[in-house]
Amino acid sequence: MSLVIASIAMVSFAQETVTSEVVVPTLKNSVSTNSFWSNWFVSVNGGLQWVNGVKTNGESMFDHGTAAINAYVGKWHTPGYGWRVAYNGYEIDPLNKVPRCSYYNVHADAMFNLSNLFFGYNEKRVWNFIPYLGLGYGANLDRDGANGNGKMGSLTANAGIVNTFRLAKRWALNLELSATAAKGGFAGYESTRNGYDMIFAATAGVTFRLGKPTWDNTPDVDAIMAANAAALAALNAQMQAKDSENAQLKSQLAAAKAALAKCQAEPKGVEMFESAQSVFFAINSSKIDSKKEILNLKSLANAAKETGVKLTVTGYADSATGTASYNQTLSEARAKAVAAKLVEMGVPESQLIVEGKGGVDTESPIQLNRRVIIAPAK
Repeated sequence: MSLVIASIAMVSFAQETVTSEVVVPTLKNSVSTNSFWSNWFVSVNGGLQWVNGVKTNGESMFDHGTAAINAYVGKWHTPGYGWRVAYNGYEIDPLNKVPRCSYYNVHADAMFNLSNLFFGYNEKRVWNFIPYLGLGYGANLDRDGANGNGKMGSLTANAGIVNTFRLAKRWALNLELSATAAKGGFAGYESTRNGYDMIFAATAGVTFRLGKPTWDNTPDVDAIMAANAAALAALNAQMQAKDSENAQLKSQLAAAKAALAKCQAEPKGVEMFESAQSVFFAINSSKIDSKKEILNLKSLANAAKETGVKLTVTGYADSATGTASYNQTLSEARAKAVAAKLVEMGVPESQLIVEGKGGVDTESPIQLNRRVIIAPAK
């Protein structure tokens, strides 16, 4: 979490974004664990149920369906795995000329959202396919047990499939098919041949989600680190540009003070060439970006046109960066960029001598060597 907060602040500062929201990159199919109070749900269902007890007179279990009432409380610990506590009950018809019986079945189920497990979490997915398995206890309230206590009890095994259909952020329609296995004789006075009774049900209802109903995607740390690296590079480039501009201003201030002392004693325009004029550049760049540099070149061009002085335009690079051949090319490109700007301002090309001296280490700090020097030709 600290990494995410720091990355948001850094990326926002470096990019000087005009929007107030910074998007944090996340992993597509990975989510963060929510708190204990998140992702709870309650469900209520109603429908029909049938018991597969002893069949008489050619009857089928579908000839004696009864109403079913179900209620559930549960929680999803991840988008794919959860649990619930369930109540099923009302009446069953045992199919063997025994009156209908009231019963209940309380069980705990492990639930598996296969839609999220196989296709990744999607908050707005309409249909979710959720099988479950569980164990519980059931009681037939109208039949005496072995000890004559007024009810027949049995451990139960429960399984089924829940299909949920999204209605809103917190509401869903659910359709469920379920099967419950109880001990033989649970539903009637005779056991089935296989030693247990089966209760099948088809129900429908609604689910309401409690607490936070969604999941947040896990931040993509690799992408965040890459964004941080890009932001740091941008900050370093800005700082180098500012350093070059500060050095340029200091050089211009010193040249202005020297020129001021002699300007009244020299003819107009001559004072511009008493000391060499410098144009500074950012690292690895031959582009004149500063408006101050453009203004200075404009004054220099006017003086050159007025006096007709021939000028040498000499480019340099710092030897601490790049190879010798690269620095030679870069120094020539810087000299040509300044010469082109002077020509654009009206200085004849015949009045300019353009050359590049490659990488040097004559000035300190090192960024002062990234420049073009304009001086009267000797």
